[in-house]
This record gives sequence, C-alpha cells and structure tokens, in this order.
Amino acid sequence: MTEVPPQQPIGQIIRAARHRLGMSQYSLAHELATISGRPTMGRDRVARWERGRQVPRSEWRQWLSAVLKVPPEQLDAGAAAARQLNRLGNAAGSTANSSDPRHGRRMQGTPALLPVFRSRVAAGVLAAVLLNPDRAFSLTELAEHAGASLASVSKESVLLENAGILCTRNDGAIRLTQAASDRPMLGPLTELIRVTYGVPQVIGEEFGQVPGITRIALTGTWAERFGGVPGPEPDNIQVRLVITEGVRPDRDALAAAVRRAERRLKRPVRYRLAPLSLRPGVRRSNGTTPPRAVPPAPLGPTRAAGPAVRPSADVTLRDQGARPPVVHVKPVAPPDSVPVPDDETPTGAELIDKLVDDGQLELISGPTASGVPYFDLAEQHLTAADHVAATTPGSAFMLICQAAQLIGRGLLAGQGLRLTPGTDTATVSKIIVVQFGTQFGHVELMRRRMLAMNNPIGRDSRATVDDVEAYLPTVRSMLKEARDQLPELGLYT
Repeated sequence: MTEVPPQQPIGQIIRAARHRLGMSQYSLAHELATISGRPTMGRDRVARWERGRQVPRSEWRQWLSAVLKVPPEQLDAGAAAARQLNRLGNAAGSTANSSDPRHGRRMQGTPALLPVFRSRVAAGVLAAVLLNPDRAFSLTELAEHAGASLASVSKESVLLENAGILCTRNDGAIRLTQAASDRPMLGPLTELIRVTYGVPQVIGEEFGQVPGITRIALTGTWAERFGGVPGPEPDNIQVRLVITEGVRPDRDALAAAVRRAERRLKRPVRYRLAPLSLRPGVRRSNGTTPPRAVPPAPLGPTRAAGPAVRPSADVTLRDQGARPPVVHVKPVAPPDSVPVPDDETPTGAELIDKLVDDGQLELISGPTASGVPYFDLAEQHLTAADHVAATTPGSAFMLICQAAQLIGRGLLAGQGLRLTPGTDTATVSKIIVVQFGTQFGHVELMRRRMLAMNNPIGRDSRATVDDVEAYLPTVRSMLKEARDQLPELGLYT
C-alpha cells in the first residue's frame, strides 16, 4: 500500500494556489473582499493565513475555494492540519536555503524542555537573542523566532529587560532588543538555552548552509519532549532533511554540519534524507504534476577526515519582506524518510558494549538468562495492585512501579545481561529504550516515581486511585509487548 504524505497546512495550500494563478496577496484579498462583500478583507489577513498565524474560518474557506479553484475538502483538511501543527508548535531557525515559509504559533504554557522558565515565549526569545549576541532584534523578528504574538513577546521582553538579561534601544519607531553582554549570568544561561530551545536555531544554521536542502524537521525523542510528550531524556538529536528533487546534497558538507551541530549542542546528531514530495493530485506552481521522486542513496553522518567546513558568511535573519525560514518539530518521522545506513544508526549494541566494557553490565547464561520469571512476578504484582487499589492505592502504585522495573530487567535477562552491583538502575531504561523503542520509556518514569514514594515525608510520596487506574493499563500493555519480544531475543554476544 502506498503511503500518503502528511496533509499540508492550509497556509501552504493557499500560497501554492495563489502562485499557480499568478496572484499577489493584494489581488487575492481584493477578490475575496469583492466576492464576500466585506471590504475589511485585506492583504494582512491573507499574510496571516499563509504564515500559519491564523486559520481561516469555514465561511472564508468557501470563498477561498471559489477564488483559488481548490476543492473545499482540501481546504478543510488543511485547516485541521494547521490547527494540529499550531498545537504542537514550530521552532523557528535560521536556514539559508529553506523555501518553506510556513510557521505557526508555538504551544504556550510551561516549556517542557526547560521548565525553569515561565513560558515557551520567554525561552524562544532567549534562544533568539542569546544565540545571536551581536544582533539586535525587532519585536517582529523575535515573534518570528518565538512563534508567538507581538503582545506576548513584548511582555516577556520587558520582564527579561527588568531582570538585566536584555537591553533595548529605539531606532526611529522600531524597538530593538539585544543581549546584555556585560552580565555574568549570560554564559551559563546561554549554554542552557543552546542545548534545549536553541536546538532548532543551531540545526537550522548548520544544515541550512547545505545546498539542496529545502526543509528541516526535528523528529524523534527530542521532538516528543518539546511537544510535551513524557518520556526519557533525549540522548541524541534526530533531523529529517527534505531535499530538492533531483539534487544530492554534498556528503562532506552534511558531515561538516553534523560535526559542528554536535559540538555546539553537545549531543549526537543523526539525520535522515527524504525527497520533496507532494500529495497525490497536487500540482506545482507551473501547473505540472511532478513524478514521485526516487529516494537518493542513503547518506548518514560520516566522520570525514579534516577540519569542519565553516559557513562562507554569517547567517542572518530575514527582514520583513523575506520569507522567514523554519525548522519544524515533528514527534513522528514521516514514512517517506530515507533511513540512515545500518552502520551509522545508533543501536543498543553500541551502548551495551560500552556498559560491558565499563563494568556496569555483565554477561550471564544458563537458567538465570531468562526473562520469564521476571515477567511472571511482574504479572503477580499487577494482579495484586488491581486487588488492593481501592483500599491502599499507595501500596498498589508501588507494586505497579516494581512491575515496570521487573519488565526492564526481564528484557535484559532474556539477552543474557544484568546490571553489576552498584550500577545506576536508570541504566536499564536507557538500554531498553534504545533497543525496543520509546514505548518502554515508562520504565524510567516509574523508577523515578518509586524513588519519590520511598521517601514517606516527601511531597510525591502519595498515590491515589486515579494514579493506579492511569498507570495500571500502561504497564500491563508494556508487559504484553515485552512478552511478545522475548521469543525473538537471543543471548548477547
């Protein structure tokens, strides 16, 4: 069965249809004002639609369908995709070659990657300013970076200025904001931002210099944490690079971008290449339907000899008249991505070899190399937790936590592995997740919760019936998945 590419947001659909008809934003606004009888319709609203700042209501989608000659069903699907994208949020970065101008407002509230900040807007503003200390930003440019409204950015900028982190000056009618470089706190604060909300900025700067790359998306565990999905801390940055049809990015340039990004973010960077593809039936601006691109030969992050390639010029943000480039955040990689070669893919074998060499894991065999006893005991714990949940939810929840740990240890035992005495128990979840996927990330979450509950005077030492009802099905599902995996496991060699 042929995989269907993800639905385009309505802003992209509007822009592509407008270009196909050779219309400007002004002419489209005029046509809409005429056909709808609403003279207040203007170019600014069209620009907000195309940039993803606003989703046109159903009545406007009807007029857009008539003017742009686009099926209303496609516009409705694009509106739904835009709303979903806005709920997840986009991260703006400075790419040099990106031709995809869409960007939406980021999800507000507590910033999941670094919750010490008061909001995602503050984190976005700091990422823009601290990672570009020599630049002065207008409020509009900061709004593009933070993916927020001008009012929200203005409010956060004032608070950061009062804290001495930012300084502002007026250039005519424009208010410019810059990092206050003389404050000693900026060094450690910049490093915190760089490895959290500065990831899209750094990825955009480095990979945006490579010719042939048209879109950049952050995927995998980092994107899940950014979107607020609970789970283990990301140990690498996964990037999906959409390439121009018929163009093969230079391997050395990609390797240099990987090296520079890894040094700046202090984490491994893994990328996938994907051809630029359109939904079936969607045409280019010249009216032709492109053939489906043939995926190029897979490339991966290589360790080429020689110094890293430096960009030929400093990357700067576009002014108001240019299309703002975007690094998108997508928790799930699209199905048409080209996988990194097996020898470059981060595998559990690499982590296990390292832990065995470091003495944190030991090899076992014989009757002890079996996960069945662990899974059986985990099943007993879950059954007991179900029975006592109503009367003693705290004890029931502890049994659920212990069952999750047994699942992780059982998967290791099935491979002939176990932790050596004194090894951090968090190591189990790291090995399990990298081998079997993030669905086993609850092993680590339940371990942390169990540690908190072992401290009876702590704030998190209580569990309710709701906690039991929420986590019992999750751990049961994880146990079933582990039992299904067990027959396929063999002794690690």
